[in-house]
Amino acid sequence: MFAQEAGVSETLFNHVLNSSELDLFPFIPPINLPFGITVHQFMLIIAALVILVVFTIAAKKSARKPGKFVIGVETLILFIRDDVVYSIMGEEKGKKWLPFFISMFVFLLVINFLGLIPAFKTATGNINVTTAMAVIVFLLTFIVGFKEIGVVRFFKNLFPEGAPVPIGIFVALLEFISIFTRSIVLSLRLFANMFAGHLAILSFLVLLFVISPFFGFVAVPFAVFTYTLEVLIAFLQAFVFTLLSCIFISMASSH
Repeated sequence: MFAQEAGVSETLFNHVLNSSELDLFPFIPPINLPFGITVHQFMLIIAALVILVVFTIAAKKSARKPGKFVIGVETLILFIRDDVVYSIMGEEKGKKWLPFFISMFVFLLVINFLGLIPAFKTATGNINVTTAMAVIVFLLTFIVGFKEIGVVRFFKNLFPEGAPVPIGIFVALLEFISIFTRSIVLSLRLFANMFAGHLAILSFLVLLFVISPFFGFVAVPFAVFTYTLEVLIAFLQAFVFTLLSCIFISMASSH
């Protein structure tokens, strides 16, 4: 009984956790990645190459009559520009930050969608990847704040104007701590949603082998439904991460 449970757990986590072996298909031996590259690192490289190819093709085709492919890419860019960056930062400041936030959104979106391919894994299901993204936003919060309004003004903004000193110090301390907690939550939200979603899909499918193949009449529809939700969550989490990052950086540089 315990051996069976251990085998099920090992099967589940082997398909979710990071490793140096890439399992493409069940009956094909795993591929050992060279140079010490892990699967999640490999997914990041693939995501960067996909983005490079997609935008290179879109840039070339946009010079001619734009087709559905170019219109789709432009719609994605305009969505981030108008509904996220410009609506939060304004057009003047938003123009400076637009390339950064478009790159962030598209990068996370491609990584999340790559994880939906059965032979691949989701790099954003790795806490190290999401933490690295959150650390970038965290550092930019201080860098932009210090540059735009100065070090003194940045920390002075944490103190509520007109409040009694004891209350003001307490609130300022909470605000300072919140700068760190916001980045932590930013990382954990993306990681937990992507990790848990894929684990749920695999859990339903494993029931076929644990309980009975006839349980597939229940397990497969639930797995398909969860997979459909994962497509929505893959887009939503990339959007939420970009939106909150834009808000945090905008707040840091505001008087």
